[in-house]
Amino acid sequence: MGKYASWAELERNVPISYKEGATAEAFRGGMTGIAPSGMKVKEGRVSNYRRAVEGKADLVVERYKRAMFE
Repeated sequence: MGKYASWAELERNVPISYKEGATAEAFRGGMTGIAPSGMKVKEGRVSNYRRAVEGKADLVVERYKRAMFE
């Protein structure tokens, strides 16, 4: 998470960043970058990641709030 000047700024910007950055293509690219030579990412893993993050941008802020503050 980047640096934010206020909670309102974090709450406004993080869901946008999450929607743009948490994609199946980003996951595939990251995993491909660390994969051993000659191996590729299983498509089932990419599909599972897509299902796991889809529509959860607003939950990122809510869960961060719950985990970090009273």
